[in-house]
Amino acid sequence: MKQTLSILMMIASFYSCSNSGNNKTVSEAKELASAIKQMQPGGIPTTSGGWTMTAKIAGKEWSASSIVSPEVAGRIFGENNGESISLPYNRRGMIVGNKTMFSQNNAVDLFTKEDDNTALWGGYAGEMEITKVDGDWVEGKFFVTGSSDDPNKKIEVTDGFFRISMQQKK
Repeated sequence: MKQTLSILMMIASFYSCSNSGNNKTVSEAKELASAIKQMQPGGIPTTSGGWTMTAKIAGKEWSASSIVSPEVAGRIFGENNGESISLPYNRRGMIVGNKTMFSQNNAVDLFTKEDDNTALWGGYAGEMEITKVDGDWVEGKFFVTGSSDDPNKKIEVTDGFFRISMQQKK
């Protein structure tokens, strides 16, 4: 599972670092991401009082149906029907009031569906803030602006919220 997610994150990183607009590379990255998604087992189902991630993507309400544990993924990764938000994760940074500024070296990866196509966005502008730590649970809020290979296209993610468990497996 770690290897699968690492490969997916590597693909997203290669894509988000590329500003050349190479359609073949983008197409290959999307195909590989789709194949990896079919191979990986599902994450942890979301619930209102447990694991959860919600946001508005381009003004539309979105919520994850599952979250992959950050201990496994190395990121805060929520997914629903091929759309996903993947936030940077640092266990030591899970302290109330701690803010993470998104940048080229600390980006959010977004997959959205547009018609029958999947779009990959690199989120370099925005921030995540830890708002609550209660026992093994951490809550945070986030917002981000995503860019694509088309410099004229952007996507806004607002009102982001997540709750994850920090309980380590024994």
